[in-house]
Amino acid sequence: MMPRVVAFVLAALAIAAGPSCGKKQGGAAAGSSNAAAPAAQHVDGTPHTDAAIKTWQGAGLSPEGFASITPVPFGAVYCEQGRVQAVDALVCEYRDQDSLARGKTQMIEQWGREGVNTGVAYQTKTTLLGVLDRGRRDPNGKIVSQVVDAFKKL
Repeated sequence: MMPRVVAFVLAALAIAAGPSCGKKQGGAAAGSSNAAAPAAQHVDGTPHTDAAIKTWQGAGLSPEGFASITPVPFGAVYCEQGRVQAVDALVCEYRDQDSLARGKTQMIEQWGREGVNTGVAYQTKTTLLGVLDRGRRDPNGKIVSQVVDAFKKL
């Protein structure tokens, strides 16, 4: 029975390490042996995911597991998803306001199809933040509010 537990723990650790390892490869120099599709590029002139993560870290909110999403959803140029405290977060960068408005509508419609109980979409320049509490771990909305408030400072 013990070998199965060890194998399960090792498998869980490998899965947990996967997204963070992939993110580091995404930033590899051109000429690396990464044979995957070309990495999506950040959009100039708008806050990037890294800035949001640093802001949340500075606010003591412990962001984790952020990794780029391929294919990029909601008509964005670049998106990363992860968790901040107990809630899911998605940060997407758009080229223009029209694309962002369409993406925001699509995001909210997707949440409706999923039956998301609590979700907030907030934009800064042409970067869209989606914060949702799928697991109902933030019943009073305190964490969601803190995540959005920190993002507003970008």
